[in-house]
Amino acid sequence: MNLRILWTVGLLLLAGACRAQTEIRVAVVNPTQILRVQESIELDWAEIQKRSADLKPQETAVLDASTRQPLRTQVLQIDGRTSLLFQTDLQPGQKKEFILLKRPEGMTEPDSPARTYCRFIPERKDDFGWENDKAAYRMYGPALEYETITSGIDAWGKCVPYPVIDKFIRDYNEKQIPYHYDHGEGGDFYKVGNTLGCGGLAPFVDGKVCLPPHNFVQWKILANGPLRSVFELTYRPWQAGPYTVSEVKRVSIDLGSNLSRIECTYTCTQTDTLPLAAGIVLRETSQQTWKAPQSIAYWLPTDFISGHMGCGVVFGAGWAAEPTEADGHLLLTLSHKIAKPAVYYAGSCWDKNEQFNTFEKWQQYLKTFKQRLDSPVAVEWLP
Repeated sequence: MNLRILWTVGLLLLAGACRAQTEIRVAVVNPTQILRVQESIELDWAEIQKRSADLKPQETAVLDASTRQPLRTQVLQIDGRTSLLFQTDLQPGQKKEFILLKRPEGMTEPDSPARTYCRFIPERKDDFGWENDKAAYRMYGPALEYETITSGIDAWGKCVPYPVIDKFIRDYNEKQIPYHYDHGEGGDFYKVGNTLGCGGLAPFVDGKVCLPPHNFVQWKILANGPLRSVFELTYRPWQAGPYTVSEVKRVSIDLGSNLSRIECTYTCTQTDTLPLAAGIVLRETSQQTWKAPQSIAYWLPTDFISGHMGCGVVFGAGWAAEPTEADGHLLLTLSHKIAKPAVYYAGSCWDKNEQFNTFEKWQQYLKTFKQRLDSPVAVEWLP
């Protein structure tokens, strides 16, 4: 029996094993006329249990209903809620069906070196880094306060899909290879300083960005790939104009996205409403800015090497975020009720990636991202 016959028989046996199991069918619908690549689909486990009480999160497989091929999945358990995450591509207006069932013996999920990843980096002065297949970022911790104090976001360029943070830090420590230059995979070509950097958020009082006078003091990882990584950074109280505030930033990044989701929870006893600004520090090297409803972008030459990086910030529908320039930043400002977190998206691109070799392509990416954000896919549970 040749290999093609063996492979066909194997697929038939696997399909038969799948059909012998209780199947849950679910459909997702793209409500827009845009192509959605690597769309993250998050299913509430409580809804799955209503349809199969015996199914366990870690044993669940997700199959494309049209091909019965297994998809890469991730179980999330955050804030007492369990959900099942997978990704798919959706054509404009497409409705696509999936099957959930207990993973049959012998079935393995597809694997890939592309993944999301985050970690505390004490060997690099308490940095906290996170990345996916598109970009990498970091924020600064207590050990760096002698040199740099900022809650701004540092953006790294990447041109490979696999994680690079650990390698860059290890090579720097062991071989003294500076990661501020591109050695074929990317690097840190962006200077933050005491600013919002590439997409930070802070109180905005009397035309001034009120950054904390210290770096984060605590960190906590809530999920760590392969499809989504989530972590929290805590900032102790500081004075922002007349307000004494403290903050917890929850950051998540999905595979395939240049933007991170950033959720900022503020505490303040003097008021229930804080003026806030999310934005990007402006440099003398570039005047290339872009402003749109609830969205901003900046295009600037990279530090240390030739080329350009783009930074962007996007708020979803329902957020009254107004674009402006103030205090050396391109900003989206808003008056925020602190009873709920402030939620927005921020990220970067590097023009060594062909997808973003012009500022216009970066702008179009942000426009499409906002369309996807404002018109999420619909989930339909099928009989």
